Amino acid sequence: MAGVILVVDDDHPVRVMLTRLLQAHGYTVLQAEDVKSARAVLEEEWPDLVVSDIVMPGVSGIELRRELRRRFPGLPVILTSGYSAEGPAEFAARTPDTHFVQKPFRAGQLLTLIEDVLASKRVSQE
Repeated sequence: MAGVILVVDDDHPVRVMLTRLLQAHGYTVLQAEDVKSARAVLEEEWPDLVVSDIVMPGVSGIELRRELRRRFPGLPVILTSGYSAEGPAEFAARTPDTHFVQKPFRAGQLLTLIEDVLASKRVSQE
């Protein structure tokens, strides 16, 4: 059973690549180019998972994660970044339902993590 995934990334080619990859594997994909756009999407629809870049103009993906945790408890988030992994990985490790993937990543690596996260979410809802 696929799900709805919100992809938040200011890098248009990355956002399009992720969208195509996820759609090819049966997921419904919502897109946002920044946190402001993500907030607008979230007013209309609640995804099963958010995949967000960390470093974006304005509000960071880490701040988005904090906001999502308050507004949508239990909503899993996968944070990605091409910069140093140490801080984001530590943040993800201590923040429930948060995972970190270092860019560049392999498509299979991300897909496996998404499948695992969504399966875990389904089990916890039963």
